[in-house]
Amino acid sequence: MLRARVWLLALIFCAAGAVAPVAAQTTPATSALILYDGGGDFGWLGEIYATQLESLLSHFEVPVTRKPLADYELGDLDNYDATFYVGALYLEDSSALPPGFTDDLEATTNTFVWMGLNLWFYAWDPLMDFADRYGFTPYGYYNVDPSDPATSGYAHDRVKYKDQFLLKGPFDQGLTRVEILDPAKAEVFGVCYDVEDNEWPYIVRSGNFWFVPDMPMINTGFRNRSLVFADMLHDMLGVDSPERHRAVLRIEDVSPNVPVESLRALRDVLAPLNIPFTISLIPEYRDYFGAYNEGEPKFIALEPGTPFAQAIQELVDIGGQIIQHGTTHQIDDRLNPYDGVSASDYEFYLMDLDETGDLIYVGPVPGQDADEVRRRVLSGHDRIKNAGFTPVGWLTPHYLASATASEQFGRLYPFALDRSIFFLEDNDGQTRFLELNSPFIYTDNHGVKRIPETIGYIDPFGWAPAGIELQPPSFPPTLVERARALKVVRTSWAGCYFHWYLNPAYLKDLVEGIQGLGFEFVPITGDLK
Repeated sequence: MLRARVWLLALIFCAAGAVAPVAAQTTPATSALILYDGGGDFGWLGEIYATQLESLLSHFEVPVTRKPLADYELGDLDNYDATFYVGALYLEDSSALPPGFTDDLEATTNTFVWMGLNLWFYAWDPLMDFADRYGFTPYGYYNVDPSDPATSGYAHDRVKYKDQFLLKGPFDQGLTRVEILDPAKAEVFGVCYDVEDNEWPYIVRSGNFWFVPDMPMINTGFRNRSLVFADMLHDMLGVDSPERHRAVLRIEDVSPNVPVESLRALRDVLAPLNIPFTISLIPEYRDYFGAYNEGEPKFIALEPGTPFAQAIQELVDIGGQIIQHGTTHQIDDRLNPYDGVSASDYEFYLMDLDETGDLIYVGPVPGQDADEVRRRVLSGHDRIKNAGFTPVGWLTPHYLASATASEQFGRLYPFALDRSIFFLEDNDGQTRFLELNSPFIYTDNHGVKRIPETIGYIDPFGWAPAGIELQPPSFPPTLVERARALKVVRTSWAGCYFHWYLNPAYLKDLVEGIQGLGFEFVPITGDLK
């Protein structure tokens, strides 16, 4: 992880007369370059953040070239309309910047976005006249060192943007603190607060140069300050998007084992709401070890003409769209990792549990090559079609699948109604991963178009193993507040889901609360942007 360190301003800027910043991006970018810190024990961090950034840029349909900062070539900045530097790791000194890099920065008229660390190597170079040119200066990266109580005030926990307070997260407390020297040159978007309520500028723009003082991809959870960066991408790329806020609701984990009475209770609540919604349909229910059937295996497949199929049709008749939610949402003859039951276990990634019950991400499922993934997905698809329904999209069980499986999902379906998880191997061969909770539609590095789930699900129970609350309960007001935060992004989605076995009365408050914020529930298609 990033090292806890406090940098102090150590150089005096040489005043050489005012230098006007270059004008900001005014026409939409048609190409982008992402440079990232790589190499060393934590080089995977830079690459995984850069991969996530590339996915966010796909929302704007901007072709992206991605490469390590060390591979920068003179003139690169002029070959792309916008360049993003992902400063994920501490560079030892200014020599770690490629030769000619800062000279190119001084000369380019194209958009440049510096994210995270290491700005001081550019800003504190007395030959660059950074402060005079851009109208602000960095003091350095301030973060909490757990071994040093004196640094406790260096925790930064929230950002205010468009009258919304957004969170940074407990493992994301650092910030490159900056001072605005000339407000006529440096414009500030958002204010970051430390734990002592001191205010620090958040995203800063000076002409064509932008500075993001932390790494938004570290944490993209609910009500997170990463939303500021997502919204500002429109301006960084020169995209004039009209304000539009859309919503999608899905009914989760619906398999042929679900009681018909539960589906009709949902219908009775959803019908008067008059909204489109999706049904996450598992076409084959499996309880391979009989965990819920007194030790006897139980298999139920979706069949035409059954009471269950009729109940699904009744939901379709009032605006429901079918999403294929895996084929069995488990793997036969394997606890993966829980009980071998549909909707409980994983289907496209091998999982285990440690001695405390925490998940272990083992790796791809043995034997699940591209052909086997296609066979498995298509068998479920065909079963849905044979029952008289047309699945419009895909939903990865528990959002987790191998790269091979994800690539096949993108080829078989026009979109997935979920989030992407990015995998990389570090220098020791250990698999690292990070989930992206994007506020808008994007296409990930596997070619899967994602219509995102962004505000979670109703959970009256929460999760408190051994009496330790790891996940508090969430009710309709919880999800509505998460949607309210999303409105800071001008093209946001409020994506949520609801388990069929909960009291359907929650749905009325949830839907009407989201609508009250100005979100529109819309049908889901592969043409959405």
